[in-house]
Amino acid sequence: MKVRQPYFDRVVLLFFGLLLFTGAVGIAYPLLDVAWVGLFLSAAAVALGLATGGRLVRDAVLPFRVDVDSRGWSVRTPKLTCDLRWDEVAAVVLVDDPAAVGRRTLRGPRLLLVPAAGVRLGVALPEKSPVDGRAAVELFELREVDYEEGRFARDLAVLAGERLHNLCRAPVRPSDAVPLRRFPDEPDRVRLVRWLDRRRALLFAGWYLFVLVPPLLLVDVAALRHELLGVVVLVVSLVVVGVVARVVRHLTESCRDLVGGEAMIDGSGLVLGPDPTAPRVSLLSGIVRVLRPGQLSGFGRAWVLARSADGEPPVPLLLLADPRTGLLRDRDDLRALKAVLRRSADERDRAAGRQLDELAARAPASAASPILPLSGAPPARAHATALWEAAKGVGRAVVLLGVVVTVVIAGGWVVERTTVVGPVLLATAAALFFAWLAYAVYRVVVLLRTLFAIVARPLR
Repeated sequence: MKVRQPYFDRVVLLFFGLLLFTGAVGIAYPLLDVAWVGLFLSAAAVALGLATGGRLVRDAVLPFRVDVDSRGWSVRTPKLTCDLRWDEVAAVVLVDDPAAVGRRTLRGPRLLLVPAAGVRLGVALPEKSPVDGRAAVELFELREVDYEEGRFARDLAVLAGERLHNLCRAPVRPSDAVPLRRFPDEPDRVRLVRWLDRRRALLFAGWYLFVLVPPLLLVDVAALRHELLGVVVLVVSLVVVGVVARVVRHLTESCRDLVGGEAMIDGSGLVLGPDPTAPRVSLLSGIVRVLRPGQLSGFGRAWVLARSADGEPPVPLLLLADPRTGLLRDRDDLRALKAVLRRSADERDRAAGRQLDELAARAPASAASPILPLSGAPPARAHATALWEAAKGVGRAVVLLGVVVTVVIAGGWVVERTTVVGPVLLATAAALFFAWLAYAVYRVVVLLRTLFAIVARPLR
């Protein structure tokens, strides 16, 4: 078996590494003429370029080749370079990354190599085998290489035999779990996404025309009359624009996050994902509510199942109706939720169950094959959908550049006639630009990755 890194990932690392390094040098060169402060800033820019861009370039150009056959291992990676016979390998361990408190995303499965007694690899062995505690070295994460996880484990098991310890456990859905249907179903989901896109565009246009531009004009006019007045108006404007921007983002994204999401009922818990390791909310804890249309901003005509603890704002969990049309979720889903809530000792849960019972009486009956599989191959049009979503992301990045340009214009208008307001506006524009640049790079990478996946699909 031959393990390699995806060429696309290496090209992306090389491109952005060179871009960061040359950008840092380009910024540092003009600063050399600004006395000792310029020398300090130039050194800092070059150091930052080397620390970030140089690291990316190193990861892109260093060899990454792991060959495994019946004779042993040939490893050429940044972490380890060696050739090992099978009798020099005590164990090969495929292990999940241990969960860390507060970590949002976990690393993928890791491959640990445990050398036999007396065998030196020439590098430190910082890991410990979870099988017997012997020293080991991590070769790579499976998400770093172009090898499907299940196939990798099968191929390695053939070559390693008893030396392989596969400690990765794929989540298995409990036999008594009740999967809920993805909602809304096609083609209603497509129509809902288009409706949400139009609403997001309108909200952004309103925020730009009525929340961003007028305060900037007011700041410039106030600053030209009196510097202190301009500073006060600037502070107030920045707070107002930021708060309203956060509200607009919440209104546009909170509902979208629930569209087409997978969920299931496992015992007394609602599992918000396709497997039992996903986030879970107890349906018998007295915090689940059924919210009517209009009670939760940004959800249109939808009934929503939400978590609402005392003194806390409600957190949406599951769409019970289409936000665009108000069409209710499938009757069987509503009755399955109701059956759990009615068992609760808390009156608030039972009240939510009675509301679901009333909704189920008006909901449509089950379709012929309503439940989509929780895992497996994506549908035939999934690649086209992913490409469209990636293209929309790039389009949003282009539109957001207009916000940065607007702030630059506002700052440039008064920078020569004010000592505080103009420079602060330009500094704000610079911070917004770097934030926009990171977002734009992310969106472009997503688009290129999607295109590459579509082009390379027939070649696999």
